[in-house]
Amino acid sequence: MIFRKIEPEELKKLSEMYDAVLDQQEYDEYGPKWTRGIYPCEEDFIAHLEKGEYYGGFEDDDLACRAVMTIGEDEMYRDVKWMKKVDDDRVAIIHLLTVAPKYRGKGLSKKFLNYLFEEAAETADVIHLDVLDGNLPADRLYLKIGFSFAGSYPAHYEDIGDCMLNLYEYDLKKA
Repeated sequence: MIFRKIEPEELKKLSEMYDAVLDQQEYDEYGPKWTRGIYPCEEDFIAHLEKGEYYGGFEDDDLACRAVMTIGEDEMYRDVKWMKKVDDDRVAIIHLLTVAPKYRGKGLSKKFLNYLFEEAAETADVIHLDVLDGNLPADRLYLKIGFSFAGSYPAHYEDIGDCMLNLYEYDLKKA
């Protein structure tokens, strides 16, 4: 497995992987409840690709996993009482992490997160992320790999409406 940034010319590969994830989502007991064409959407893919914020894991030429990682505190998280106080520009945020259906159950998420930790450590002190309340496999994964639960937070999304998010923090300097 090779982990690296996803290049803008790989948009088609990224879109195909999301289609597979969204097709599988209806059969999954837990999941992010993404809505095709609303979130995530192709415009989001393009914007993150152009900024160099998309990372992936490749098996040969196949996109097995992907995530967006941005630097700078998310506006939505500004009022959260995080455990470690750092400047906003020392925070990495992981968004949209997923593993393609045919690669699930093989420990790929942990390997991919370790790669993202290494990438983030160059410019950040902590990582923040959220999980839709009720996504038990994601909650378990983040706790197992060393994230700390930072509480629940209300949110509103265009596609799913009002919901609760479980917030997690990973201290890159302590790890």
